[in-house]
Amino acid sequence: MFMGATTKEGLNIAEKSRTIVKNKIRQVLGEDKLKSYSSEELTIMERVVHATADEEYAKLLIFKNNPIENGIEAIKNKKPVVVDVGMVKAGIRYNNLYNFINDKETYKMAEEEQITRAIASMRIAKKLIDGGVVVIGNAPTALFEVIRLINEEGIKPKLVIGAPVGFVKASESKEALRNTDVPSITTVGPKGGTPVAVSIANGIIALSKNKRA
Repeated sequence: MFMGATTKEGLNIAEKSRTIVKNKIRQVLGEDKLKSYSSEELTIMERVVHATADEEYAKLLIFKNNPIENGIEAIKNKKPVVVDVGMVKAGIRYNNLYNFINDKETYKMAEEEQITRAIASMRIAKKLIDGGVVVIGNAPTALFEVIRLINEEGIKPKLVIGAPVGFVKASESKEALRNTDVPSITTVGPKGGTPVAVSIANGIIALSKNKRA
């Protein structure tokens, strides 16, 4: 009885939370703007708002060049997912997942070339990035390096989730990503971070399995 009641209570809380999130998004966007998003985009949006308890993300998320469809295709084909930091990796529920920020090769390259480890980790991962998915939740320099790989080395990710947080170069890096033709999901301005990046990635993974995002 106790376990059953607890499970039922948990389901009721989850449903109540989803209803609150949907209503907050509707209030922020308005009915007309709400209709401009696909059902898949709205499910990702709902997940981000739920993860952050911040309905402003309904206005900050930008979906460009069919990113969700491309992300779902990549996940279904078991393509690699490359992330910028360990916290992002820890939050994503996917097996073919890579983070090189603490690898010896990354430290060596960063020291020899006098670049950040975030940049070095993306250079090391470029073969995985080509045709794969990139998730950036922390380091603007990692995102700028992904953009350089796209523009200068012809690397073509299926999807880039760009949500670095901060007041130094985070906004600029996301704007630069939106100026490429690569499918992307980004946030406008300095807001972002691990919870945002992880919730977007896990939402796409859930959609690829026909589960609620």
